[in-house]
Parts: sequence; structure tokens; C-alpha cells
Amino acid sequence: MPRFKATLQTLGNLVSEGFETIHSTLKERLQTDETIQIIPYTGFGNQQWIQIRGRALEDKGLAKHSDEETLWQNLASAYQRFESDEIPNLRLQIQFQGQTTEVITDPEGYFAASLPVRDLNAYGLWYDYQVDLPEQTLVTTPVKTLTGQVQIPSSSCDFGIISDIDDTIMVTNATSTLNMMRLTFLRSPASRLPFAGVNTFYQALTHGGSVPRPMFYVSSSPWNLYDFLEEFMELNSIPRGTLFLRDFGLHTFKASHHHHKTQYIHQIMDSYPQLPFILIGDSGQHDPEVYSEIVSQRPQQVKAIYIRDVSTEPTRDEEILRLAEKTREQQIDLCLVATTLEAARHAVQQGYIATTVLEQLKAELDRPNA
Repeated sequence: MPRFKATLQTLGNLVSEGFETIHSTLKERLQTDETIQIIPYTGFGNQQWIQIRGRALEDKGLAKHSDEETLWQNLASAYQRFESDEIPNLRLQIQFQGQTTEVITDPEGYFAASLPVRDLNAYGLWYDYQVDLPEQTLVTTPVKTLTGQVQIPSSSCDFGIISDIDDTIMVTNATSTLNMMRLTFLRSPASRLPFAGVNTFYQALTHGGSVPRPMFYVSSSPWNLYDFLEEFMELNSIPRGTLFLRDFGLHTFKASHHHHKTQYIHQIMDSYPQLPFILIGDSGQHDPEVYSEIVSQRPQQVKAIYIRDVSTEPTRDEEILRLAEKTREQQIDLCLVATTLEAARHAVQQGYIATTVLEQLKAELDRPNA
């Protein structure tokens, strides 16, 4: 069976690469008559450099909606997100603090750039960068300069936060494929539900220090949902952060949830070797295992772990409690919590957030429909 799975993955990769090559060739030969949509993703950086990423697509005209929209409208929007028409070999100019670099989009429309850092605000976190689309054969419709943001923690920052998304801040039911697909394709950002109190808790974590703390969201969700997730966080007052998502395609099956998360968490921690992090996830997938592994490899960069208990199997709780025993050997608490309030109580005890946050959370959880 493992050999068959590996063969299937290899075949999927070859088919996917073949389609991408054909698609790129056609795009090179044909001008883009559709309006181009440049999506600058939230970037990150340190005192020396920034890394930014984004994507060029044909504009599908996706707009922000209210939860009054119909199931058909939500399904149509989801289809447009996943049936994305990428624009490869597009030349773009990235500007940051008076410096400019040129990039070319890859076969799937992605672009990436790294630029040095010059001037920083001692108490700031977010900085703007610009993306320009210069004249070129591929472009028939001009695109105005776009502004993206990159977060650069202050040198006096005490810690950062790395969080999952599905079933950690957003109710997704990722343990049930059918329920997860239903919520993904039939609900809008305005109608998706956050876990009660998560916005207050995350705001307290990011703003509880002398300077703002950086937030990173590492998820197995595809990049096609980037605008969806950004809108969901904005609507629910969940702190903005840098998203690390996955590419969507046949080759997606090659990388596991565990490998994807581990790789990006190491990348984040390597970027800030002196900065410790609070890790937040859920029990539905492999967050406890991933985070426990991170603790064993770099305990000096983990302050605490909060795992939302979304599983119904008692054996799963037992597995996580065994992992908690291992992390405590490094003097790091792995807390399996049923509610956001439980995580906040631990954070108050450790001095990560103010005591007043608990009363605010209790009031929110006591409200009807909380």
C-alpha cells in the first residue's frame, strides 16, 4: 500500500506539472484580456530583511458580502476561488522604504521577494510595501499601485504567537470531512463563526506587551482562501497576522499536515532566533504532536502551548496529556482547554495578558448565543 500511494502521488505530481506547463505556455502566447488582480499577501521580516509574497490572478470580481446571501451565491463564490486563473510570467515591481526589486510570477501566479530593511519605528509592527505592474506585452489593462503590509517586530518585543485557524479560531469541524466541506463551500466569511472569546484573547496577547506582538497563522487551508480568511478575521476583530497556507492542486497530497506546519514554524522561528512563541492549535488534527516536536527541538523558543479540545474520543485526550507530560520536562505547559477562557486563565497566571481580560471574557461568554 505505501508503494502504491507513493506511485499515485508521483503520477499526480506529473499530471499537475503537465497542466501547469501547458497553462503557462498558453498564457505566454495570449494577451490577458481579463482584468488582472494582484493580491499582496501579508509579509514578515526582522531587523535586517523582509519577505513578501503574493499572487496574480484574473479578476473574478469577488466582493465582500453579508450573511444574507444565498447558498447559491456562496457556492458560486467558492467555485470562483478554487477555479482560479493564474497569470504566470508577469513582471512586477516591489517597493519598500525607497528600494525597488523586480519579480516574475511563477507558473501558478505566485511571486515572492526579499528586501533589506532600513528605517524602523521602535514601537511599530506593521509597515507598508507597494506592488506596481509595469507596461508589458502580457498586460492590456492597467493596474493601479497596490499596497501590502509586512510585520516587523520591535527588537524589544517579548514574544510572538503562532496559531492554527481551522477549529482553533474558526469553527470548521475539520475532523468531519463532510461538515468541513459544507462550511467551506456553502458559508461566507460573514456567516462563519469564530470560537467564543477568541478575538478578545488574541487581542490581549498581541497588545499585552510594551510593544505589539507579531501574529502568525499557519494552516493547511489553501491559498485560494486567503481573501476569505482575511475578511473573516477583519469582520470578527481577530488580529491581523502573516498567513502561511498551502498551494491547492494534485501535488498537495504529497505534503502532510504535519510536515507543512513543522516546516513553516521552523521558518518563523529561524527568522527570530531570540524570540519565543506561544503556540495555539486544536486536538482535531496533529497540532499537539507538531508543537511537542517543536518543543523537543527548540524549547528555548516556546513559552506555552494551548490546544483547543475539539475531539470526542477519550483516547485522543489521553494522547495529548501524555504529550503534555513530555513538554513539562522542558518546563513548558501544554494546556488542553475546552474554552478560550481556560487558556486565558493560564495566560494571566503567567503574566502574558492582563487580569482584566478574564472579566471581559466572562461577560462575553455569558451573553446569549456565545
